[in-house]
Amino acid sequence: ALGFEPSVEFDGPVDSVATEELREQLLATLRESLSNVTKHAHATAVILEITVDQQHLVLSVRDDGGGIENASGVGNGLRNMAERAAALGGSCEITPASPEGGTRVEWRVPFASNPA
Repeated sequence: ALGFEPSVEFDGPVDSVATEELREQLLATLRESLSNVTKHAHATAVILEITVDQQHLVLSVRDDGGGIENASGVGNGLRNMAERAAALGGSCEITPASPEGGTRVEWRVPFASNPA
């Protein structure tokens, strides 16, 4: 539906830290983010990054479209992404991708570390 292949990058042990619930919420957020790009951004490129740091799994979706400030109305998708993150003790921020335009969604949730 995008009309082009997004760039996809993984960094860190995503498979080993993502529980089934976390995977479900991550995929739902990813689908919603890409749906928003398709419907609203008029983008020609999207970069998806899924990274794991010491405490968080982070999904970043950046596009080169018109930017969130140029979006026609705010629907339920952005609210749903934020609610998914909050339910897992995390956050979801939607910001300009760069001064030139585009949008960046950063969905950050903690993961339970294995006891030593």
